[in-house]
Amino acid sequence: MRYALTSALMISASGALASSPTLGGPMSHLLVTLFNNEIILSFESPSMSTVTMQDNAGDFTAGASVLNNNGYNGQFGWLANGFISLPPSSGIFVRTLASSPHLSVYEETTFASILGTDGSDDVWQWDGTMTHNWYSSDTHGEHLARYEVFVGDLAGNPLDGYTSATIDLRFEYGQDLSGRIGTLGSGLVPPVPSPGTITIMSAGLICTRRRR
Repeated sequence: MRYALTSALMISASGALASSPTLGGPMSHLLVTLFNNEIILSFESPSMSTVTMQDNAGDFTAGASVLNNNGYNGQFGWLANGFISLPPSSGIFVRTLASSPHLSVYEETTFASILGTDGSDDVWQWDGTMTHNWYSSDTHGEHLARYEVFVGDLAGNPLDGYTSATIDLRFEYGQDLSGRIGTLGSGLVPPVPSPGTITIMSAGLICTRRRR
């Protein structure tokens, strides 16, 4: 009886682990710095500006079920680089500037759709803590998301006197046999912009500043 009970507990624990999403690899932190009213973005590990989506068996439960039967990844994490001091009634926001078709984004703990996914607002407020949102896709190939990070009021409007910055996140999800991102029904999906169409700085840092 003791053996049977032990085996049942092991099976139960294994099932719990199987239904919990994993990041997909080592953390890749997106460092957010605020210096002289200017946002500066950088990859803590420049070599990890591209991550690989992993498959799942479709057994995630509760909010995590939005990832079921898709490729997904949670390695990218927003992280404050040093002390950030903001004026009253303001915050740091992330805005989607461009995103590959079929790339979805969900909030770390709630799995709520964010940053334009499923009709959500394309602006999302970051709370300043280390946050690893979830990215997923039902389409194989390369995917890209381009974000602007800015200081704004609590309604998400940029504050005058602050400079924003942009960063590109790249994802690989298996082999794309179509020669493009993939297909949806009978229509071809446009390809992701080639690396030559974005600004890439040395050491793998992708950071384009926009003056306000």
